[in-house]
Amino acid sequence: MKRWIDDVGTWASSLRFSGFTVVVVVLVLAGIVIVSPSLSTFVQQRREIAELRESVRQSQEAVNEIDAERAKWKDPVYVRSQARDRLFYVMPGETQLNVIDDIVMPIESDEEPDPELSRMPSNWARSLSASFLSAGTTDAPPVEAPADAQNEPKPDGADSTTESVDPASPESPAEETPQ
Repeated sequence: MKRWIDDVGTWASSLRFSGFTVVVVVLVLAGIVIVSPSLSTFVQQRREIAELRESVRQSQEAVNEIDAERAKWKDPVYVRSQARDRLFYVMPGETQLNVIDDIVMPIESDEEPDPELSRMPSNWARSLSASFLSAGTTDAPPVEAPADAQNEPKPDGADSTTESVDPASPESPAEETPQ
């Protein structure tokens, strides 16, 4: 380390400064001090010019988009389609149907439904086929009952859902087993 310091000292002592060298160094420093504010102003103005050019380019794009939109509105077909879509206008003789999608579908869950809710109390298909077969194979004429008598209990204690049989028919009522 000491050797390095000695080398720097030797080099510094070997330098010769003349009056001309001092004048040149002073003039260079003065030039830097004088030119630096102008140079910083130049750089700042170039940056502002670039920003303004970008702003002009964006404004020109916006103007072009507005001109294109204005040209579309001059087309009668476009105006007609916008009136149909936005204002729900129709041409004379047309009928417009509006579908309103206001039903919110529930989110599907991983929960299993309660078996009590999905259990059927009876076999409706068997009941339907039995009713169809019994109505098609009976010889009894149809009995018309008043509308309010259908819901009232019968006086002899019979259930209102049992089938009525004509006593004049040759067949005797048979015991039916529940299905």
